[in-house]
Amino acid sequence: TSQLIDKADSHTFLPTFYNTTMKTATCLVTIALCAQSASAFAPSTPTFQQHSIASTTARSMGLFDFFSEDARKEREERRQREIEEQEQLQREIIARRSNPEKMEEYEAKVRVRRQLRMNGEDDAADSMDMYTGEDEKIVGLN
Repeated sequence: TSQLIDKADSHTFLPTFYNTTMKTATCLVTIALCAQSASAFAPSTPTFQQHSIASTTARSMGLFDFFSEDARKEREERRQREIEEQEQLQREIIARRSNPEKMEEYEAKVRVRRQLRMNGEDDAADSMDMYTGEDEKIVGLN
């Protein structure tokens, strides 16, 4: 009977031993494969030649150029030009409202432009200069 017990124990021991060994081996192989494939996403170490070559030209980075010092200066200059243009147009409007002759001239231009639009000549109406472009000097605003 002791031989039967030993056989019975060996049958239960062997599958458990192989099962545990297979699980351990599978885990180790999986970890090794993951570690190897993970290195594909890491940057490679630069060689001496690649590392020694440096570019002196700046590259455009698209969205990130918005934050550069040059882009900020350009935006500020453009904003300042727009403000100056709007102030000039506003001064001209104020001067025209205070001068009846300029107001009559402006109203005549408006009538001509409206007639062009009614006749379907939108390009001609768009090309009309409604403002003279002269920078008016107004006391208290300049």
